[in-house]
Amino acid sequence: MSAMPPAPDPCLEETWKKLDAENPAAAILSALALTRTLHIAGVETLTASEETVVCSPENSAYLPAVGVDLAMRLLSGEFPEILPEWMRLATATDLILPPRVLPELLSMAAKNQSLRAAASRLAGERGLWIARRHPDFSWLHEGSEVGEDAWETGQPAERIAWLRQTRADHSSAAADAIASHWAGEDAAMREGIMRLVSEDPQPCDEEWLQTLALADRRQDIRELAAVSLMKISASAFRARAIARLRGCVKTERRLLKRIITVTPPSAFDPAWPADGIKEKPLQGIGEKAWWLRQIAAQVPLEDWPDLLGVARDELFSISREKDWEEALLAGWIESARRFPNRAVSELFIPFIAKSEPWPQGAHLRPQLLQGLLESLAADRRHDILDQLAKILEPPFALDLLARCGSPDSGGKGKAILSLLDREMSEKSTYLTRPQARALAICIPPAQIKPCLERLAKLPSISPPAEEFATVLEFRRTLPNHFTTT
Repeated sequence: MSAMPPAPDPCLEETWKKLDAENPAAAILSALALTRTLHIAGVETLTASEETVVCSPENSAYLPAVGVDLAMRLLSGEFPEILPEWMRLATATDLILPPRVLPELLSMAAKNQSLRAAASRLAGERGLWIARRHPDFSWLHEGSEVGEDAWETGQPAERIAWLRQTRADHSSAAADAIASHWAGEDAAMREGIMRLVSEDPQPCDEEWLQTLALADRRQDIRELAAVSLMKISASAFRARAIARLRGCVKTERRLLKRIITVTPPSAFDPAWPADGIKEKPLQGIGEKAWWLRQIAAQVPLEDWPDLLGVARDELFSISREKDWEEALLAGWIESARRFPNRAVSELFIPFIAKSEPWPQGAHLRPQLLQGLLESLAADRRHDILDQLAKILEPPFALDLLARCGSPDSGGKGKAILSLLDREMSEKSTYLTRPQARALAICIPPAQIKPCLERLAKLPSISPPAEEFATVLEFRRTLPNHFTTT
């Protein structure tokens, strides 16, 4: 080029003029860096007359430069599987990331909600300062303290933060605020309110949940409302749901064997739609079977033993009436999806993992099992994965571990990890490279070095095993990036 192109934005014109015209290579690199920074920061610029709000001083020191550089590598797409582990290690230091990393970090967490809690702790005051100016990052405010006027004047995340802190001390005031504003909220805010409330619904929420949320035009909001009402032990909704189910199922003895018998509804009750039960069935499913599975799905599995008068560990071993077994299983599956924390997972997961045939129209099995496993604490999750390693085909068991596994330091998961160890020692494997990379995250830190040593002694390993070893080696070096010496 005979001359530099014009500045991409007026705010850069003065800086643009100072680029080193006598060193074209340096000028071009500087221009590229300035342009990239402009696009990361956002192309809207303040005019000189606008007041600028200075970021509050940070209360924490920055992470060591070596750890920051690694963060940039992970955020740029190198070993993305390791990013959650890096963030766990980083948050344990009580240090924060410098501003130059925050655009990439916040953009990544905006797409992946599982990273947001750690990102909030690493973003510091600068992150909150950015979030006030960029709605995409407003979720940073959800865990922070906000002012009393946040409900009326704040961004959506600040309003959710206000609800969270108000519900902790004055749940009735929060319920009144929701009810009075519900009609004017957009769909995203209504869903945000419902996700917060569904975590721990209170008796004072019952009226607006029943009259407003359960009648909402969006299906996902209506479903969250039904789940919330079912969690309120004395709610009229819960009483109706259990009464409906009690009228459909019971246990009997037939030929010295106990069986769950079914009496499906004979007709559709016009009052049911108000409780979220639909009349028209999915294609290929009979009307009565459709009504039965919806009635069954509204009651958490942990309530079924008392309802049927059986022991908790007997529920899934009792025979079911064959004519209605598929509808009943589909209802159980949907109930477990809705209430994963009340699904008697230690019994239901092994039962449903090997149930055949899979009911028509039911939630997909891998996704269901993944959701149930992820709802458990790590030690319980690995206990159940150990059970599955003994009853499922290895490809299925290891796929579940790859989907939802995490390193466990409590000595659990020995059976499933032994299965993984054997598979990685084979010359060929059914595992894909992405699966191998995900499985490398499941190895506890103390076992990384022995695992690498075993692989190194093999005469040859498969390409997925090579991926597995590469991720393990990278994980082995992680702790070194959080020290200053």
